[in-house]
Amino acid sequence: MTMGDETPVITLILPVLIRPILLELEKQDVSSSQTLRSALTKAEASYPGLTYDLVVSILRRGDLAVNMNESVLRLQGAVSDMDVVEYRLNRSEDTFQELNKKSAALKRILSRIPDEITDRKTFLETIKEIASAIKKIIGCSK
Repeated sequence: MTMGDETPVITLILPVLIRPILLELEKQDVSSSQTLRSALTKAEASYPGLTYDLVVSILRRGDLAVNMNESVLRLQGAVSDMDVVEYRLNRSEDTFQELNKKSAALKRILSRIPDEITDRKTFLETIKEIASAIKKIIGCSK
């Protein structure tokens, strides 16, 4: 994959991987964290996939083999919904807030897939949970 590809993993690197790191940095140095966040956000907007390419380059340099799809899926469930504001509905009506809650619940269920996929029984239960969560989201959005 290269910069500009539009796969979910590429679009999620900044909000799911980089922003939580910057939030931790903010505890040490607010100004540097905000400057870096702003620069990365602008760069990613201008060159979609830049942060993905950056992370992959760092992993290669460190000679680390990481399954990015699996890692981002795991992290997606751990990241606070407040951190990924791009994917939240900003409307204050109860229906939209309920939709935000249900989509967050679905993300948490999906994040368990890498751990449960090798256990057939558990994985099938997870698939049922996913289907149920999707039905709830669809019901909420009508």
